[in-house]
Amino acid sequence: MILETLSQSISTVLHNKKRLLKALLIPFLVTYCLRSMKVSVAGYELYSEILVVIFNIAIFLTSSMICLRTQQILDKHDTDDTVDAPWQWLKFDSQQRRYSGYLLVLFVLLQAIFLLIEADYKIATNGLVYSVMLVLSVVGWVIFSRLSFVLPAIASGKEASFKDAWAITKDKKLYAFVIAGLLPVAFYMLFIGLPILLLFANPNLAMGLKFIYIFIWGVIVIAIPFIIAAIEATAYRALMDKSKATEISNPA
Repeated sequence: MILETLSQSISTVLHNKKRLLKALLIPFLVTYCLRSMKVSVAGYELYSEILVVIFNIAIFLTSSMICLRTQQILDKHDTDDTVDAPWQWLKFDSQQRRYSGYLLVLFVLLQAIFLLIEADYKIATNGLVYSVMLVLSVVGWVIFSRLSFVLPAIASGKEASFKDAWAITKDKKLYAFVIAGLLPVAFYMLFIGLPILLLFANPNLAMGLKFIYIFIWGVIVIAIPFIIAAIEATAYRALMDKSKATEISNPA
């Protein structure tokens, strides 16, 4: 069940909280600073736009580091968190580069799906065109969710590829879609979309809480990739162990 996977994710994160803190604190702080600097220079001049692109690349790399380290630690679910783990700085080794490369391909695929959905909304002129584009969007979303499991596979130390991710999720397509397709959207809507909607509904409150909201929003934006990475790491382990947690409905 999905709830079992979520419960196991929380339990594993809490069990490894010291290791996660020492591995992720510096990348978190660097990512937050990069996002703050990007906001401060955005929208003024041409060179500022170039800086925004540079900041986006740097943020992608540090966020990728957060995801990889999270999945590396949670993959070792039998570790002893009481053992003093070293603090980790920024490092781009071969595993990190491989992970970031696959994450970039998935990001491009995700952007293509979003563009297709947007085009479906804007240019579809009749029911047939709308239906075809909608089906293509859903198919792309399912493919994306299955291929996403290459990331925890790489984090576990394997020389994994999209072919391996496809094989892992062959008999668990719905489970993979819920974990890597639907849950991330739900988290973004809940933790980012809903607060923005509430603040737009009350502009006076938005102005009064402007700086507090910007700080909290910045933390949430960085934390969501960590949450998604933690859940996918737990789901990957469940898939590899052929756990009953991967069953969407109770088995007969």
